Amino acid sequence: MEPALAAYREAAGHPVVGRFLCPASRIAELRRLLIPEDLLDLGLVADTALEDLPAALEAARREPRVRLRSVRVGLAPGADQARAAAVAVARLPADLPCLIVRIRQTPGWREALDRLAAARGSGARLAAEFRVGGPWGDDVPGGGEADGEYAPSPAQVAAFMTACAERGLPFTCMAGEYHTVRRVDPATGAARHGFLNLLVAACRARSDPSDPTAVAEAVASADRAALAAEAAGADGRAVRRLFVAFGCCDIDTPRAELIKFGPVGEDTVA
Repeated sequence: MEPALAAYREAAGHPVVGRFLCPASRIAELRRLLIPEDLLDLGLVADTALEDLPAALEAARREPRVRLRSVRVGLAPGADQARAAAVAVARLPADLPCLIVRIRQTPGWREALDRLAAARGSGARLAAEFRVGGPWGDDVPGGGEADGEYAPSPAQVAAFMTACAERGLPFTCMAGEYHTVRRVDPATGAARHGFLNLLVAACRARSDPSDPTAVAEAVASADRAALAAEAAGADGRAVRRLFVAFGCCDIDTPRAELIKFGPVGEDTVA
């Protein structure tokens, strides 16, 4: 927690730095380590049972040094995604600033997006989330069956993005590559999807959600110059309404590479 807070403070104010993500189970630890000058935009990650979440929400709301911006929840492993999404939306407080629901590509996942889009259409602030990498575990299909790292295929990423675009449903991506473009980790053999790949894929999904092949090609590309040029020519504000965030455990590397290789220049720094 301490090094994470230090890195976040140092990067505060940079236009590509978003919310500080904190597990609900560690909100008390976060509050102990805050300093008087802190004012964090907080994304609370529900790593406990849903019935335990209200206490963490109340603790965040009582803390004047944080501004609660979002709550992330994952759906139970093995559950029908559509039913689990409906339960999560119904059980959580209606006054959340934004509810982000992690989707697994298991039975019912497209119907889960339908449920989220319908709730959003009724006024709820909702987004979907897709995990694009990280260690195997219970929160990904096949979790626990292999050592090393998980990464969905380009086709799986494209299916998620185009499904969200078709429904006008904003999404976030989590646990991907910290570097600009997709690469294969020599230690694990897992393909890590670069954040510039995902940005260009989101551009294509927004422009034509009926063409998942073009979206998958963007996810699979290793041509950094072409990806950067395509991203720089896109309507950034429009794309950000669809692809709202990329979450990872590093700040310095993505920020430096976006400035050096991507569509973010030093002149954009506030």
